Amino acid sequence: MINITDIFTDTLYELANGPIPEEVMFEARKCVLDLLGSMIGGTAWLKDRLNPYLDLMSESEGSTVVNMGRKASLQNATLVNGMCAHVFDMDDGHRFSTVHLASTVIPATLAVCERFDLGMEDLLRGVIIGYETGIRLGRCLQPSHRNRGFHSSGTIGTLGAAMAVAAAMRFTRAETKAALSAATSSAAGNNRMMLGSSTMKPYNIGRAGHDGITAALIAKAGFVGPENSFEDQFGWLPSMAEKYDVSGLYLENDPNFNILGAYHKPYASCRHTHAAIDGALGVRAEHEVDPAKVERIIVRMYGQGVKGHEFKEIPTAVSGKMSIPFCVALALVKGSAGMRDFSEENIHDPLILDILEKTDVYPDAEMTSWVPKKRAANVEVILQDGTHFLKQVDFAKGEPEIPMTLSDFRTKFTDLACYGGKSEEETERIAKLVLEESPRVRELIDYLK
Repeated sequence: MINITDIFTDTLYELANGPIPEEVMFEARKCVLDLLGSMIGGTAWLKDRLNPYLDLMSESEGSTVVNMGRKASLQNATLVNGMCAHVFDMDDGHRFSTVHLASTVIPATLAVCERFDLGMEDLLRGVIIGYETGIRLGRCLQPSHRNRGFHSSGTIGTLGAAMAVAAAMRFTRAETKAALSAATSSAAGNNRMMLGSSTMKPYNIGRAGHDGITAALIAKAGFVGPENSFEDQFGWLPSMAEKYDVSGLYLENDPNFNILGAYHKPYASCRHTHAAIDGALGVRAEHEVDPAKVERIIVRMYGQGVKGHEFKEIPTAVSGKMSIPFCVALALVKGSAGMRDFSEENIHDPLILDILEKTDVYPDAEMTSWVPKKRAANVEVILQDGTHFLKQVDFAKGEPEIPMTLSDFRTKFTDLACYGGKSEEETERIAKLVLEESPRVRELIDYLK
């Protein structure tokens, strides 16, 4: 009988212990730098709320809590770092698997590399395998997984974090399978956490890294799971999705490293809003539209992006990140959608709110049929004098088809890290360590404290 758990374990173990092309290693370096910027910057928003949590846990030793001048346990440092990394919604993702991996995988791998004094090559290998795990599982389970209410970055991210730790620490094949099995028992996260006035969305992310480390270390301690945790009557896959496709879990069906297909985010909002933001910015730039003269905005896009992102009630800046009407209005008025734009001031700005109410989002059958090859949006701006402007975006900026440049990565990192309180000299040194050198991870950590 075919054992899918064994098959997927073999895929990940072979990739982790075989040669990794330099192109793939450098992509992982860019992913690490991109995530560290979001993590450092995110502390400016969350540290006042997360410090009391760490105080309640009475922890003062272990792994570094980035940019907060303190330490905590492996798991809690990962939880806090992951939450900070995701709060701006500027961490990367993957459109075919619809999962954020950097903010679950990298904090977990960083923590264990610091704890066990591992090197940059170990960190990068762990990151690569964490992405590999999450992307392959996301493609296997979606869209049924999301349609059942699961937040894939929380569920799948737990398995990604566990496999990242296993690869970084050079687990045996048996330990790798045990860690994978343990992670299936821990995986959780629901999409209600990102709706309305909830501020819990980053918790789904941070907890995934937290539980991924626990799963990996339980396996390292010698615990083993069932022969096949993925399938059969009580298996993880049928629990997570009504329909799923395991073909991509076989290495022979996909021998490539999937981290090369990750997208990176220039805007501080849910990825489903980005094509519409690009459309609004395009209309603004090409036609010099006066927002005060807008009569109506119609956004047509793929159905999966519309559902749950068409709302117009914006009680918090975090909820604004999930609303296509708000993001379009913000982009048209401000000409940007960065971390500083999602502010309490802007969610109460009369002109932004006026345009928000005039913006409607509709699913388009043809665009829906393009998913996941394209996640497109068409933005139509109608002025009070009847003038119409149209802008269609097939690929949002940052997708592999329209990648961010290395300069874009460095600029984004510097902006975020400086927002979090780092000096330009510190950001330059961190960027050099991550992109160009192969230090012990503790040397990098010295600049992240």
